Amino acid sequence: MKKLMSLLVVMSLASAVWATPYEFNGALVEIDAWLGEGENETILVIDWNRLDHATSTVSESHAFGYRWDGSKTELEMLQDFDAAGIFSIVMETASFGSYLGNIIFNDGTEVHSHIESGSWNSGCTTNPYARWGTWGDTEWDFDMIGMSEKNLIDGRFEGINAVMYYGTIPEGADAEFQLNIPLVPEPATLILLACGLMGLGKRYSRAA
Repeated sequence: MKKLMSLLVVMSLASAVWATPYEFNGALVEIDAWLGEGENETILVIDWNRLDHATSTVSESHAFGYRWDGSKTELEMLQDFDAAGIFSIVMETASFGSYLGNIIFNDGTEVHSHIESGSWNSGCTTNPYARWGTWGDTEWDFDMIGMSEKNLIDGRFEGINAVMYYGTIPEGADAEFQLNIPLVPEPATLILLACGLMGLGKRYSRAA
């Protein structure tokens, strides 16, 4: 039983090798890195939806904490993370102005990047359990303005979600494009997982 519980602890942490649990809006979020100082804080969640590594993906979404004082836009936050070397952003230029082309992040296990430049949608919420859904059917507030115009608000999750607008969705990708906040598993979830593993253990021991 002790070995089983040790295994569960390892499994609960395996999704984010360098992540640190942080309580935010009533939930424990796995934070890969913090940046900035100030009284305001937000959690940025980026989900690549397994578009880059398909079924071999270890963790498709990552969370980053950001603190600031005064006024900051979403674009300024991304630029700060880029300048700090936490992840890299690629901005593209079009007739209407610049837009987010790609976000590249090395989590220590794999390098995440989008396979289709510019295909992202974004939103915000205060609810760590909010369902991303689709336009018109979501528990998030989807963004209707550009990142350079959107001001950050203290206590919110900011979500940036990889989608496919033009190309073919790779086999093994998350074709539903649901952004998932990386939360630390609740004790009840670990108990259910333990029961399942114990059941499998008994099944295989009988078979042997």
